[in-house]
Amino acid sequence: MILRALILAACLVPHAARAAQPGPDAAEFGRLPPLGKLIEGGMEKDNRFRTYLVGKKPTSTGAIAIFVGEIHMRVQDISGGTQRRPFIRKWSYAARCSGDANTIGVHTQSIAPREKAQTYFSVMPCVQPDTVDRTWYNVWYAVCLDELNKYPRSQED
Repeated sequence: MILRALILAACLVPHAARAAQPGPDAAEFGRLPPLGKLIEGGMEKDNRFRTYLVGKKPTSTGAIAIFVGEIHMRVQDISGGTQRRPFIRKWSYAARCSGDANTIGVHTQSIAPREKAQTYFSVMPCVQPDTVDRTWYNVWYAVCLDELNKYPRSQED
């Protein structure tokens, strides 16, 4: 019985120690390898983040241009001054880049963590988006117009 407990402890202690290690500081976070084409990065509330465009494939061209791909976001919780290990969120997207003004936008679905819900973000070019919509406006501008970090996000927002 004691031998089992010692074996179990020997197996679990390295994993627990690794999980307890603090995450990277701001400079180290910025040097982590990119997950794709950097769209935006910054801090918001208690999170440090970087959003990447991972793939862009046309599905419709001409009068109505639609692109599909994935968005990956590296996020680090820094609440309470503690640097936690970063994690990655992923979405699939379909961006409608042209057509009637009330039809352009970004359709998303979370794929990591997997969620059934889908969300559509309507985009009105040249109109300052609400803070909560800035990431998706930045995605639309990166996909449709190749403009990166069009609407920067900062702690003050």
